[in-house]
Amino acid sequence: MTRIIDFHTHLDERWLHVKCDSAADMVRTLDRFEVEAACVFTIMGFYEPCPAHNDALLRRADQYPDRLIPFATVDPKQGRAAADELERCLANPRFRGVKFHPWLQAFAASMLRDTMLDVLQIAARHRVPVLLHDGTPPYSTTYQVANLARWSPETTIVLGHAGSADYVDAAAQLMRDIPNLYGCYCGPRAGDLRRLLDLAGPEKILFGSDFGAAGWRLLPERIDNVLEAGLTDQQLELILAGNAARLLKLDERPLAQPLLPHREEAR
Repeated sequence: MTRIIDFHTHLDERWLHVKCDSAADMVRTLDRFEVEAACVFTIMGFYEPCPAHNDALLRRADQYPDRLIPFATVDPKQGRAAADELERCLANPRFRGVKFHPWLQAFAASMLRDTMLDVLQIAARHRVPVLLHDGTPPYSTTYQVANLARWSPETTIVLGHAGSADYVDAAAQLMRDIPNLYGCYCGPRAGDLRRLLDLAGPEKILFGSDFGAAGWRLLPERIDNVLEAGLTDQQLELILAGNAARLLKLDERPLAQPLLPHREEAR
């Protein structure tokens, strides 16, 4: 089986009143399904002050620095303070990206253009990707997120759900037409991967599961959606790991330790 890097997971203590898996739980799940590493995002940091949640996410991820790759978040409604917080986080090389959830964070990027441009340029300077939830209104249609890639062509922008259910065709066309726009296959229906692939090409698609917030069963289900799509070995390698490794600069900046040392008995 080809290597796998999950580009879209969540690692937090809770989602509102629902308790989430711990870092150890997450790594056991990664081990069970032979996933090398996962990009991890906060949940409560989309609702509450970001700095404390960025710090908490880093502490959790640092329990397994060779497996869990934290992405910072900031609240662009805070203006200059958001840019300062992102600079603070990205000064730590453990943070390999930025995650926004405009729907939960309640902001329209078009209304905060100056701050968002500052944030995107900071990410570009640190050479990290920016992933945004997409595929749902308000604030998070695929078109709205794709606009950010046009605003800042030097920044790598990732559609967090590659259009989700309703915007897959739009996502595929936008990824094809905008050089710095990528899509995370995390949520579209099983058959939609072929559509994304045919229009955008295998170099523009990353694998993501969204597990950690909604339970571990999402991970094998979404791995199967890729494996059963009838792709070539080269396409599978790019989508399941190669593209993620390239955007995360893993060849230049390897993770803290060799991958997969924490083999634990499957649950």
